[in-house]
Amino acid sequence: MKSKRDSGTALFLMEMIAVVCFFILCAAVCILVFVRANNLSRLAKDTNQASLAAESAAEVWKAEGAKGLTERLGMSGNETEGLIYWDSQWKADSTEEGAGFVARIAVTEEGRVEKAQIEIVRLEDQTELFSLTAKRGRESEHE
Repeated sequence: MKSKRDSGTALFLMEMIAVVCFFILCAAVCILVFVRANNLSRLAKDTNQASLAAESAAEVWKAEGAKGLTERLGMSGNETEGLIYWDSQWKADSTEEGAGFVARIAVTEEGRVEKAQIEIVRLEDQTELFSLTAKRGRESEHE
Protein backbone atom coordinates (compact mmCIF):
# COMPACT_ATOMS: atom_id res chain seq x y z
CA MET A 1 0.00 0.00 0.00
CA LYS A 2 1.30 3.43 -0.98
CA SER A 3 1.02 6.33 1.34
CA LYS A 4 0.48 9.94 0.35
CA ARG A 5 3.80 10.80 1.95
CA ASP A 6 5.80 9.05 -0.81
CA SER A 7 4.14 10.99 -3.64
CA GLY A 8 4.81 14.28 -1.83
CA THR A 9 8.53 13.51 -1.60
CA ALA A 10 8.80 12.90 -5.33
CA LEU A 11 7.00 16.15 -6.08
CA PHE A 12 9.27 18.04 -3.68
CA LEU A 13 12.35 16.51 -5.36
CA MET A 14 11.13 17.58 -8.81
CA GLU A 15 10.51 21.10 -7.51
CA MET A 16 14.03 21.29 -6.05
CA ILE A 17 15.54 20.13 -9.35
CA ALA A 18 13.59 22.85 -11.18
CA VAL A 19 14.79 25.49 -8.68
CA VAL A 20 18.43 24.37 -9.02
CA CYS A 21 18.16 24.52 -12.82
CA PHE A 22 16.69 28.03 -12.58
CA PHE A 23 19.58 29.19 -10.36
CA ILE A 24 22.14 27.64 -12.74
CA LEU A 25 20.53 29.53 -15.62
CA CYS A 26 20.60 32.78 -13.62
CA ALA A 27 24.26 32.23 -12.71
CA ALA A 28 25.17 31.65 -16.36
CA VAL A 29 23.45 34.88 -17.41
CA CYS A 30 25.20 36.82 -14.63
CA ILE A 31 28.59 35.45 -15.65
CA LEU A 32 27.98 36.48 -19.27
CA VAL A 33 26.98 39.98 -18.15
CA PHE A 34 30.14 40.34 -16.05
CA VAL A 35 32.37 39.08 -18.87
CA ARG A 36 30.78 41.57 -21.27
CA ALA A 37 31.20 44.39 -18.75
CA ASN A 38 34.85 43.45 -18.28
CA ASN A 39 35.44 43.48 -22.05
CA LEU A 40 33.79 46.91 -22.37
CA SER A 41 35.86 48.23 -19.48
CA ARG A 42 39.06 46.92 -21.08
CA LEU A 43 38.13 48.49 -24.43
CA ALA A 44 37.42 51.83 -22.74
CA LYS A 45 40.76 51.72 -20.89
CA ASP A 46 42.68 50.79 -24.03
CA THR A 47 40.90 53.46 -26.09
CA ASN A 48 41.73 56.09 -23.47
CA GLN A 49 45.39 55.04 -23.37
CA ALA A 50 45.50 54.94 -27.19
CA SER A 51 44.17 58.50 -27.44
CA LEU A 52 46.83 59.70 -24.99
CA ALA A 53 49.57 57.83 -26.87
CA ALA A 54 48.43 59.21 -30.24
CA GLU A 55 48.28 62.76 -28.89
CA SER A 56 51.76 62.39 -27.39
CA ALA A 57 53.14 61.08 -30.67
CA ALA A 58 51.47 63.92 -32.57
CA GLU A 59 52.92 66.56 -30.26
CA VAL A 60 56.42 65.09 -30.48
CA TRP A 61 56.14 64.90 -34.28
CA LYS A 62 54.92 68.53 -34.53
CA ALA A 63 57.82 69.76 -32.38
CA GLU A 64 60.68 67.54 -33.55
CA GLY A 65 59.59 65.53 -36.59
CA ALA A 66 60.45 61.89 -37.21
CA LYS A 67 63.77 62.30 -35.41
CA GLY A 68 61.93 63.15 -32.20
CA LEU A 69 59.63 60.16 -32.58
CA THR A 70 62.66 57.90 -32.97
CA GLU A 71 64.57 59.39 -30.03
CA ARG A 72 61.70 59.91 -27.58
CA LEU A 73 59.21 57.15 -28.40
CA GLY A 74 61.40 54.50 -30.03
CA MET A 75 59.85 54.65 -33.49
CA SER A 76 61.26 52.24 -36.04
CA GLY A 77 61.05 53.10 -39.72
CA ASN A 78 61.94 56.10 -41.82
CA GLU A 79 60.88 59.74 -42.28
CA THR A 80 57.56 58.88 -43.96
CA GLU A 81 56.47 55.65 -42.24
CA GLY A 82 57.12 54.25 -38.81
CA LEU A 83 55.93 51.98 -36.04
CA ILE A 84 55.90 52.49 -32.28
CA TYR A 85 55.25 49.49 -30.02
CA TRP A 86 53.89 49.23 -26.47
CA ASP A 87 53.45 46.14 -24.32
CA SER A 88 50.09 45.10 -22.86
CA GLN A 89 50.58 47.55 -19.94
CA TRP A 90 51.29 50.49 -22.29
CA LYS A 91 55.02 50.59 -21.54
CA ALA A 92 57.28 51.44 -24.49
CA ASP A 93 58.62 48.38 -26.30
CA SER A 94 61.19 48.58 -29.07
CA THR A 95 60.22 45.32 -30.81
CA GLU A 96 57.08 43.69 -32.12
CA GLU A 97 57.85 40.60 -30.06
CA GLY A 98 55.72 40.74 -26.92
CA ALA A 99 54.03 43.98 -27.99
CA GLY A 100 50.36 44.48 -27.26
CA PHE A 101 49.78 47.72 -29.17
CA VAL A 102 51.29 49.48 -32.17
CA ALA A 103 51.12 52.99 -33.58
CA ARG A 104 51.33 53.16 -37.36
CA ILE A 105 52.53 56.56 -38.48
CA ALA A 106 52.42 57.72 -42.11
CA VAL A 107 53.70 61.18 -43.06
CA THR A 108 52.65 62.87 -46.30
CA GLU A 109 53.42 66.28 -47.79
CA GLU A 110 50.97 68.60 -49.47
CA GLY A 111 52.70 71.79 -50.54
CA ARG A 112 53.99 73.53 -47.43
CA VAL A 113 51.99 71.31 -45.07
CA GLU A 114 53.02 67.95 -43.67
CA LYS A 115 50.38 65.54 -42.38
CA ALA A 116 50.95 62.62 -40.04
CA GLN A 117 48.27 59.94 -39.86
CA ILE A 118 48.60 58.10 -36.54
CA GLU A 119 46.64 54.89 -35.92
CA ILE A 120 46.81 52.94 -32.67
CA VAL A 121 45.94 49.23 -33.02
CA ARG A 122 45.59 46.45 -30.44
CA LEU A 123 47.66 43.62 -31.92
CA GLU A 124 45.73 40.82 -30.21
CA ASP A 125 42.65 41.24 -32.39
CA GLN A 126 43.74 44.01 -34.81
CA THR A 127 41.17 46.42 -33.32
CA GLU A 128 41.82 50.04 -34.27
CA LEU A 129 41.53 51.90 -30.98
CA PHE A 130 42.25 55.47 -32.07
CA SER A 131 43.16 57.42 -35.18
CA LEU A 132 44.51 60.95 -35.38
CA THR A 133 45.69 63.27 -38.15
CA ALA A 134 48.24 65.93 -37.20
CA LYS A 135 49.40 68.77 -39.45
CA ARG A 136 52.33 71.13 -39.33
CA GLY A 137 53.78 73.73 -41.65
CA ARG A 138 57.05 72.99 -43.37
CA GLU A 139 59.84 75.47 -43.48
CA SER A 140 60.48 76.75 -46.98
CA GLU A 141 63.48 75.18 -48.64
CA HIS A 142 64.37 78.47 -50.40
CA GLU A 143 64.72 80.61 -47.27
